[in-house]
Amino acid sequence: DASSGKTEYRRIRCPAHRYTPLRESWEQILTPLVEYLKLQVRFNTRTRSCEMKTSPHTLDTGSLQKGADFVSAFMLGFEVQDAVALLRLDDLYVESFQVT
Repeated sequence: DASSGKTEYRRIRCPAHRYTPLRESWEQILTPLVEYLKLQVRFNTRTRSCEMKTSPHTLDTGSLQKGADFVSAFMLGFEVQDAVALLRLDDLYVESFQVT
């Protein structure tokens, strides 16, 4: 919760087949997370996971979950531009997509 000052964490594992695309798109992924959601983000190469946490600058309490959904969508195979829609729209969830 950003208002109580308590730091929250989220960790999203990176599957082997998404490791190279993640490295190539890292700047595009990092920018919205840091600039718009005000999260602290790092990629832990030892555990191959993207780790996010709230900072004192994080304004919205839902920012961490939105950021986690954004990175999870990318890990599932979405393009960065498509995954950014999860950050912009409040009522959009990864589960609501139907691939045919």
